[in-house]
Amino acid sequence: MAEHVSDAAVLDRIIDAGLDEAAAVGWHNLAIDAVATRAEIGFGAVLLQVPTKIHLMLCFLGRLDARTLGPVKALDPADSPRDRLFEILMRRFDALNEKREAAKAVVAGVSRDPAAMIAGACRVDRSAAAMLAAAGISSGGLMGLARVQGLKVVMAYALRAWMTDDSADLSKTMAALDRALDRAEKLAGFVTLRRRKDHEESST
Repeated sequence: MAEHVSDAAVLDRIIDAGLDEAAAVGWHNLAIDAVATRAEIGFGAVLLQVPTKIHLMLCFLGRLDARTLGPVKALDPADSPRDRLFEILMRRFDALNEKREAAKAVVAGVSRDPAAMIAGACRVDRSAAAMLAAAGISSGGLMGLARVQGLKVVMAYALRAWMTDDSADLSKTMAALDRALDRAEKLAGFVTLRRRKDHEESST
């Protein structure tokens, strides 16, 4: 009897093969038929999941979201939204670090591919809104839109640090993320990120 492989497991194999192929030949030269060969999955079956490399990138971003937000528990009123957001974002970088060199190849390649950048930016809007919600910060209304865009700037700043972070514990990435969140707290739309203890001290 043939072993059943879930659709999620197949997609994971395709994503991993796509990342490895990007690391081997570069994003510009990445071809879906080569991804299928590397994944040892039929070309047609791969095309049903990722007909283009942009779809591959979007699936990779979706997997990052799942690994970032899957472990999130219900909101605790005692938690600081800012600290909770920091933890969520670092979990995302930990997930990105699982296939570090391959992921770096994709990030570098996408940054030089206008179509992929536009598609990725739209997808990251959704990711940012979800992470804000997971931290107990509203992303609704005009103020929420500003927060989403602000969080994308924070993520981009930390991502640049991650690209050159050779520390075992991602300490450079953590420091960059901490600085970016501190700056974001001072901007309109991010006032809700202030640590609760700061608010308490200002009210005494």
